[in-house]
Amino acid sequence: MKKFLLSFGLLLIFASCQKKEDNFSKKMIEKLSVVDSQLPSVYSSMNLYVLTNGDRILQTTNDYLFRHYKQNYSHKFKTFDLFLNQVLNNGFVINQKLTNKLINLDSFTLNPKVEKEYNKLGFATFLKKYSKKSARKDIDLELNKSSIKDGEYQSVVYLFYKNKFDVSSDCYIGKDYIRKRKDRFK
Repeated sequence: MKKFLLSFGLLLIFASCQKKEDNFSKKMIEKLSVVDSQLPSVYSSMNLYVLTNGDRILQTTNDYLFRHYKQNYSHKFKTFDLFLNQVLNNGFVINQKLTNKLINLDSFTLNPKVEKEYNKLGFATFLKKYSKKSARKDIDLELNKSSIKDGEYQSVVYLFYKNKFDVSSDCYIGKDYIRKRKDRFK
């Protein structure tokens, strides 16, 4: 019995010490951090989400985050990729007032109904509910907009984002495509 308890205790310690897998790998952060202040980044169309004070979430891009870093956080973080790692992987909270000085971006809070549903269903079922097979051959999934009610869109897309799925919009035909993040960085 003592051996069992000791083994079980060691297993618990090991499991609790394991680091959560980052939302963005080191290679992804390196690619996102390549920004030229004169030209848009290759990844400038990719939506990134960062936490702001007041438990709000800001939808932004790496180009905007670079400007924000240069103006407000370069004294705190040695490099832009260190800053990106903190805001994208470690939940570093940026000051909303400082972001509004550069550009007025809207932030949002998670829709409580969507958040509750996500916690109840788990991500796999949540993904099935809010996606459907895409007619495009190069993309597997698209957002099932018929399942999304008013005020839920940003929360659904953000929860995909938190699970390493990115949503991009095709404004011409009105479809939103869902891709695994790792496929975007190949």
